[in-house]
Amino acid sequence: MQYLRLSVLCALTVITTPLDSTATPFPPNWNHMHTKHRWNAIPGKWESIGQPPVGTTIDLSIALRPHREHALADAIHEVSNPKHPKHALCFILPPTHVTLLRSRYGAYLSKEQVAKLVAPHPYTLKLVETWLRHHGVSPSNVSTSHGGNWLTVTGVPVSTANELLGASYQLYRYAGTNETILRTVGYALPVALHVHVQTVAPTTYFGSPLTPRERPRGHRGRAVAALSTRGGLVTPSFLRRLYNSATYQPVATHQNTIGVTGFQGQYVGDEDLEKFMRLFRSDARNPTFLVIDINDSGYDPKMPGSEANLDMQYTQGIAWPTPHVFYSIGGLAEEFIPDSFTPVNTNEPYLRWLDTMIRQEDIPQTISTSYGGNEQTFPPDYAKSVCELFGQLGARGVSMLFASGDSGVGGGDCKKNDGSGVVEFQPLFPATCTCGCEFSPLTSSTQAQIPVAHHPATHFAGPWVTSVGGTMGRPEVAAPFSTGGFSNVFKRPGYQTDAVLGFFQQLGSQHSGLYNASSRGSPDVSAQAVRFAIVLNDGVARTSGTSCSAPVVAGIVSLLNDYQLSMNRPVLGFLNPWLYGTASQGFNDITSGSNPGCGTDGFSAVPGWDPVTGLGTPDFQRLLERLPIPIPTPIPTN
Repeated sequence: MQYLRLSVLCALTVITTPLDSTATPFPPNWNHMHTKHRWNAIPGKWESIGQPPVGTTIDLSIALRPHREHALADAIHEVSNPKHPKHALCFILPPTHVTLLRSRYGAYLSKEQVAKLVAPHPYTLKLVETWLRHHGVSPSNVSTSHGGNWLTVTGVPVSTANELLGASYQLYRYAGTNETILRTVGYALPVALHVHVQTVAPTTYFGSPLTPRERPRGHRGRAVAALSTRGGLVTPSFLRRLYNSATYQPVATHQNTIGVTGFQGQYVGDEDLEKFMRLFRSDARNPTFLVIDINDSGYDPKMPGSEANLDMQYTQGIAWPTPHVFYSIGGLAEEFIPDSFTPVNTNEPYLRWLDTMIRQEDIPQTISTSYGGNEQTFPPDYAKSVCELFGQLGARGVSMLFASGDSGVGGGDCKKNDGSGVVEFQPLFPATCTCGCEFSPLTSSTQAQIPVAHHPATHFAGPWVTSVGGTMGRPEVAAPFSTGGFSNVFKRPGYQTDAVLGFFQQLGSQHSGLYNASSRGSPDVSAQAVRFAIVLNDGVARTSGTSCSAPVVAGIVSLLNDYQLSMNRPVLGFLNPWLYGTASQGFNDITSGSNPGCGTDGFSAVPGWDPVTGLGTPDFQRLLERLPIPIPTPIPTN
């Protein structure tokens, strides 16, 4: 079948609800505080080392509730689901000027349109600014960020932060390291602000240093010769054959871009990348990438890291010559050694990067991230707010790939960190983020405090990311470390219902009580994750983990986007509605292996989706055949 290729311009109008500017709320009582979040004990292996030095300041980020609470979630559904019934007006470019009606799928939003969807009500802004002024915070220290629904408050004395938030900030150090942070085990807000403020950071998010993947082991000289033997190392040529992409040559390189994130002081070695491509992708010439330094990461290509090298080498190995961007992000995940000028580290791992991304006009269509932490180490309000920032990228047509993790159904003793001692499987965040909203009714006191046009809710909208698990061998089986399971924060989206219920029918009562059966399942897809060849410090080494899988799948998604662009179609954007629909038959189903952890044998890979390997591993050619094709149709005249 041949399709008529049309150059179309889709008119996407963002309609905002009129704001009620006549509201006259009761004067708030700033001393009437209610807890926002509190740990029962200091999380994990962190230990208090006392009060910060006198005069220490902290920068606070305050997430405000959007005026239209679920507008962003609705928009992402409409532009990301090929079968969504909503339509957008399109106009064929001159000389015909014919108006058509096209599915809204692929009609991604601009930065400005997203900003309108997430904007807080003017009353919310006014109320929060009044609260800050009440505590002596100068307006000159307050600015908007993250698309307009966050406030950044700089240079706040810790004593003032304690008063603002009913907190007790202290210095904490992770056991056995020099990593020092300024945090509080609990914080509160005035009751009048609870329906306006989603979260404040940094407060109770401690996290933990990300565990390094399997340490690269040197294989200088003899390793290259051993690659062709059975049981040799995984290379781009092996993966391109295995996943059926070897014959595809990218052509839309002037439009398509792929991004790779780097935290923890991880940098890409230029010379290592050149050698890697020379050894394992010999047809590639002059592999390059743009570096964007965020939050003073100290990027230094002469100090390459195994994680950064792995991620860049394998996205390049799959998607070359597609242009690449490496985001080198400083912050909490980076080792921190305090000095007299900067005694504490108050940075969060994702907020600075997301603020930079949201401000950009042009963003890579595919982004790979191989970092995460146990979901329970992220306060729920903080996790949801960060997820909504990822959602802003999804609404703009970005496919976000996250490694699912390397600890099976959970590492360590898997006890809940609420002091209860209860054991439960431990999924990783942000890989668990997803969509779905849950609304709570307004109380009479709330109604008296806020304009009717503003609809506060308990919001579970997420960034709409795609989680990538791990496999190994040929034929492929589940890698035993592939983290998978079910979120304890995010609800299960509708597009995943049939797949998850099909798994539960096979699971039966096994592991009952150790997971949340009503929530989002992870991973979504998977790829090879064991014995990857990389070049590090000019030597060939090997490494394993789902941090190998994520860049592989990201590379394949980037090739699919390349094809879409070459055919004048929209890129894939948020992938999951398509993956769990038409594309589900484009994956190799993995039915063997399991992901033990938490003192159990974990979940097993079974026919269909499972929380070890997701839908399976990609077959590029089969996915090409299932790509969505939005077809404009004339608007009826009657």
